[in-house]
Amino acid sequence: MPPKSAEYDRVTNAMLAIAGGGLVLMMLVVVADVVLRTVFNTPVRGTYDVVGIALLVMVMFGMAPVVARRGEILIDLIDSFLPSWALRLLSLVAAGLGVSLFIFSGWAMIGPAMDAWRYGDRSLELGVPQWSLWLVAFLGMTGIFWGYLIQLRTSSANTNHAPTEEGGL
Repeated sequence: MPPKSAEYDRVTNAMLAIAGGGLVLMMLVVVADVVLRTVFNTPVRGTYDVVGIALLVMVMFGMAPVVARRGEILIDLIDSFLPSWALRLLSLVAAGLGVSLFIFSGWAMIGPAMDAWRYGDRSLELGVPQWSLWLVAFLGMTGIFWGYLIQLRTSSANTNHAPTEEGGL
């Protein structure tokens, strides 16, 4: 269960709103491109880039609320017969591994982002600087990291780890 704190509501709801905006933009551009291409034989210029950027925004900003709410897909194979202390330990390990993996992913992204900055890479159709897309990805990663910190806090504070019908821990 997600915490009912003010920082959870502000950060994760803002990330969710940004991800939703990216999804809406992506859908509108694709629909407009298909309609204009079919009816008037005039495609929307930059559709490929806009859809790619909106997909980046949707994925990177949409993961934080899922992580913070522990909404990942969980398979509760062993939850029904483990004691509560073991479930709490597993929850802490899972949140710790998530933090570690996203720190590693962010660290691995630094090199390609610096190369995009150094060499002045640009997108194919609109000429958007690639470093700005890496910046969006890093902002999304900070939100995902925030979500995992919320998971760690709730896992260490929560003593009720009984499995539910909605899944797992």
